[in-house]
Amino acid sequence: MWMLIPLGGFALGLGVGRWWTVAAVLPFWAYIVYLDELDGRLTVVVASMLAGLLACAIGSGVALRRLHSRRRLRA
Repeated sequence: MWMLIPLGGFALGLGVGRWWTVAAVLPFWAYIVYLDELDGRLTVVVASMLAGLLACAIGSGVALRRLHSRRRLRA
């Protein structure tokens, strides 16, 4: 299931194609912090790592869409 998070983020970035979609990471981060049952600061570390991975995946999707649209305009 955890592998679906970056794949879904990439698809979201590719589908929407706007840089503000990276802000979708914040509710995801809050959800993990609220529901995770790890001890102490480990919850924040895990949530931050997963949110960072998701942000990179969304950003990659957005960048790929932008590059694709630029090449289409040149041709």
